Amino acid sequence: MQIAIEYCGTCNYRPRAASLAWAIQEAVGIKPLLVHSQESGTYKIIVDGDILYSKLATSAFPKTDEIVDMLKKRQVAV
Repeated sequence: MQIAIEYCGTCNYRPRAASLAWAIQEAVGIKPLLVHSQESGTYKIIVDGDILYSKLATSAFPKTDEIVDMLKKRQVAV
């Protein structure tokens, strides 16, 4: 499973993305790739090319435990 966190650098979302990446690595053993985006306000979690979560679509940041739970379920399904 490949995981990427795409974040808006202009909005200074990198620390938030790094924190989520650490939590994901601790929980599922996969180190996410951090991707600096030029798209303003973006914060996406992308798994195997599919958008698992998008801040632009929901108007909210994801909760770490929710993302970890989704990834664990996806990991079991594979």
